[in-house]
Amino acid sequence: MATNEQVQTRQEAIKELIKHYPVENQDMLVDLLKQHYAIETNQSVVSRDLRELGVTKHTVQGALVYELKGVDVTKEILRLGVLDIAHNESIIVLKTLGGLAPFVGDFLDQHHNTGILATLAGENVVFVTPHSTKQIQQVFETVCQLVHFKKIKK
Repeated sequence: MATNEQVQTRQEAIKELIKHYPVENQDMLVDLLKQHYAIETNQSVVSRDLRELGVTKHTVQGALVYELKGVDVTKEILRLGVLDIAHNESIIVLKTLGGLAPFVGDFLDQHHNTGILATLAGENVVFVTPHSTKQIQQVFETVCQLVHFKKIKK
């Protein structure tokens, strides 16, 4: 019998595989778990995991594939599209993938009570001006949270 930790690890792996691969059936998922995570399991266990995770099948590009319930497309675009965020004493700068800066700027403009006075978006850079430069660190942290940005230390 699998421990809670093993079940959680397997289910997290299943979620990652479904996010990144067009998984069409449970046997394919069993194979992917073995290939990518060295997790040995069988179809009946995967079936139970899919049910517990609320995974459903949808038609994507003509194929019926598994999809996670409640995937927030905006969150995923922000998470993948914002490459870096930095600030100085007066302004916050977000670097994005090409063409995504207007999307990110509009997203930030829609949020109120964030300490943001205004945004200005180009092709791949968004400038964020805070209401007060005295609160630049707080606004910086708020912006990072809003766009789901986590600085990876190198």
